[in-house]
Amino acid sequence: MLYTFNKIFLMLHFIGLAMGLAVPFANIVMVSVMAKAQPAEKMILGRFPLAMSKIGKIGIGLLWATGITMVFTRWSGFGTLPHTFFIKLTAVVLLTITVGYLHYLETRVKKGDAAALVRIQLAGKIAFALGIAAVIFAVLTFN
Repeated sequence: MLYTFNKIFLMLHFIGLAMGLAVPFANIVMVSVMAKAQPAEKMILGRFPLAMSKIGKIGIGLLWATGITMVFTRWSGFGTLPHTFFIKLTAVVLLTITVGYLHYLETRVKKGDAAALVRIQLAGKIAFALGIAAVIFAVLTFN
Protein backbone atom coordinates (compact mmCIF):
# COMPACT_ATOMS: atom_id res chain seq x y z
CA MET A 1 0.00 0.00 0.00
CA LEU A 2 2.79 2.45 0.93
CA TYR A 3 4.55 1.55 -2.33
CA THR A 4 1.44 2.67 -4.27
CA PHE A 5 1.20 5.92 -2.32
CA ASN A 6 4.88 6.65 -2.94
CA LYS A 7 4.32 6.17 -6.67
CA ILE A 8 1.40 8.61 -6.53
CA PHE A 9 3.51 11.10 -4.53
CA LEU A 10 6.28 10.80 -7.12
CA MET A 11 3.82 11.41 -9.96
CA LEU A 12 2.45 14.47 -8.16
CA HIS A 13 6.03 15.61 -7.52
CA PHE A 14 6.77 15.48 -11.24
CA ILE A 15 3.55 17.38 -11.99
CA GLY A 16 4.67 20.07 -9.54
CA LEU A 17 8.05 20.16 -11.26
CA ALA A 18 6.39 20.59 -14.66
CA MET A 19 4.19 23.38 -13.31
CA GLY A 20 7.16 25.16 -11.76
CA LEU A 21 9.46 24.94 -14.77
CA ALA A 22 6.68 25.91 -17.18
CA VAL A 23 6.69 29.43 -15.74
CA PRO A 24 10.17 30.59 -16.78
CA PHE A 25 9.93 28.90 -20.17
CA ALA A 26 6.56 30.51 -20.86
CA ASN A 27 7.79 33.89 -19.69
CA ILE A 28 10.89 33.72 -21.90
CA VAL A 29 8.60 33.26 -24.89
CA MET A 30 6.16 35.92 -23.70
CA VAL A 31 8.89 38.55 -23.33
CA SER A 32 9.82 38.16 -26.99
CA VAL A 33 6.14 38.24 -28.04
CA MET A 34 5.52 41.37 -25.96
CA ALA A 35 8.57 43.10 -27.41
CA LYS A 36 6.97 42.93 -30.87
CA ALA A 37 3.41 43.72 -29.75
CA GLN A 38 1.48 46.94 -30.17
CA PRO A 39 0.97 49.03 -27.00
CA ALA A 40 -2.67 47.93 -26.60
CA GLU A 41 -1.64 44.28 -26.98
CA LYS A 42 1.15 44.66 -24.42
CA MET A 43 -1.37 45.51 -21.71
CA ILE A 44 -3.34 42.35 -22.43
CA LEU A 45 -0.25 40.15 -22.85
CA GLY A 46 1.17 41.58 -19.62
CA ARG A 47 -1.43 39.64 -17.67
CA PHE A 48 0.01 36.32 -18.80
CA PRO A 49 3.18 36.27 -16.63
CA LEU A 50 1.13 37.00 -13.51
CA ALA A 51 -1.28 34.19 -14.38
CA MET A 52 1.63 31.81 -14.98
CA SER A 53 3.09 32.86 -11.65
CA LYS A 54 0.06 31.35 -9.92
CA ILE A 55 0.75 28.04 -11.68
CA GLY A 56 4.35 28.14 -10.47
CA LYS A 57 3.32 28.82 -6.87
CA ILE A 58 0.96 25.86 -6.91
CA GLY A 59 3.75 23.75 -8.41
CA ILE A 60 6.28 24.68 -5.73
CA GLY A 61 3.70 23.99 -3.02
CA LEU A 62 3.06 20.58 -4.54
CA LEU A 63 6.81 19.92 -4.69
CA TRP A 64 7.26 20.76 -1.01
CA ALA A 65 4.28 18.66 0.11
CA THR A 66 5.19 15.59 -1.90
CA GLY A 67 8.94 15.95 -1.36
CA ILE A 68 8.73 16.09 2.42
CA THR A 69 6.24 13.22 2.42
CA MET A 70 8.55 11.04 0.31
CA VAL A 71 11.59 11.82 2.46
CA PHE A 72 9.86 10.09 5.35
CA THR A 73 7.73 7.45 3.60
CA ARG A 74 10.27 6.36 1.03
CA TRP A 75 13.69 7.09 2.56
CA SER A 76 12.93 6.97 6.31
CA GLY A 77 14.02 10.57 6.94
CA PHE A 78 16.78 12.97 6.04
CA GLY A 79 19.54 10.90 7.67
CA THR A 80 19.54 8.29 4.93
CA LEU A 81 19.98 10.73 2.04
CA PRO A 82 23.37 11.56 0.45
CA HIS A 83 25.01 14.99 0.46
CA THR A 84 23.76 15.73 -3.07
CA PHE A 85 20.22 15.76 -1.66
CA PHE A 86 21.15 18.61 0.69
CA ILE A 87 22.60 20.59 -2.21
CA LYS A 88 19.27 20.03 -4.00
CA LEU A 89 17.37 21.04 -0.87
CA THR A 90 19.44 24.22 -0.58
CA ALA A 91 18.55 25.11 -4.17
CA VAL A 92 14.87 24.46 -3.39
CA VAL A 93 14.96 26.63 -0.26
CA LEU A 94 16.64 29.46 -2.19
CA LEU A 95 14.12 28.98 -5.00
CA THR A 96 11.25 29.22 -2.53
CA ILE A 97 12.69 32.43 -1.08
CA THR A 98 13.09 33.81 -4.61
CA VAL A 99 9.48 32.91 -5.45
CA GLY A 100 8.40 34.77 -2.31
CA TYR A 101 10.41 37.80 -3.45
CA LEU A 102 8.84 37.54 -6.89
CA HIS A 103 5.40 37.53 -5.27
CA TYR A 104 6.33 40.72 -3.40
CA LEU A 105 7.55 42.30 -6.66
CA GLU A 106 4.30 41.32 -8.39
CA THR A 107 2.34 43.28 -5.78
CA ARG A 108 4.61 46.27 -6.45
CA VAL A 109 4.01 46.00 -10.22
CA LYS A 110 0.25 45.88 -9.68
CA LYS A 111 0.61 49.18 -7.78
CA GLY A 112 2.43 50.74 -10.74
CA ASP A 113 6.08 50.30 -9.66
CA ALA A 114 7.93 50.11 -13.00
CA ALA A 115 11.28 49.41 -11.31
CA ALA A 116 9.83 46.23 -9.81
CA LEU A 117 9.21 44.92 -13.33
CA VAL A 118 12.93 45.08 -14.08
CA ARG A 119 13.72 43.28 -10.82
CA ILE A 120 11.15 40.60 -11.66
CA GLN A 121 13.04 39.76 -14.81
CA LEU A 122 16.31 39.33 -12.92
CA ALA A 123 14.71 37.40 -10.06
CA GLY A 124 12.93 35.20 -12.61
CA LYS A 125 16.27 34.27 -14.16
CA ILE A 126 17.66 33.44 -10.72
CA ALA A 127 14.59 31.31 -9.96
CA PHE A 128 15.02 29.48 -13.25
CA ALA A 129 18.70 28.75 -12.51
CA LEU A 130 17.84 27.50 -9.02
CA GLY A 131 15.10 25.28 -10.44
CA ILE A 132 17.51 23.76 -12.94
CA ALA A 133 20.11 23.24 -10.18
CA ALA A 134 17.49 21.46 -8.05
CA VAL A 135 16.64 19.16 -10.96
CA ILE A 136 20.30 18.38 -11.65
CA PHE A 137 20.97 17.48 -8.03
CA ALA A 138 17.74 15.49 -7.80
CA VAL A 139 18.97 13.36 -10.69
CA LEU A 140 22.40 12.98 -9.09
CA THR A 141 20.72 11.99 -5.81
CA PHE A 142 18.03 9.60 -6.96
CA ASN A 143 19.33 8.03 -10.15
